[in-house]
Amino acid sequence: MGVKGFAWGVMGLGMVLGLFGWWAWNPVAFVGLALAIVGAVILATRRRGPGTGA
Repeated sequence: MGVKGFAWGVMGLGMVLGLFGWWAWNPVAFVGLALAIVGAVILATRRRGPGTGA
C-alpha cells in the first residue's frame, strides 16, 4: 500500500467514524472529521513522481 492508498483508507475511516458519531450523537464524529482532513492533506501534499518536489 502506497501513500495514496493509505490516504484514501484514512479518509474512508474518517467518513465512517464521522457518520457513526453523528448518527449516535457521539464525540467520535470529531475524530472522524479530523481523520478525513488528514487524509485530504496527505493526498494534496504527496509527491507526484520522480523528479518532482524537493
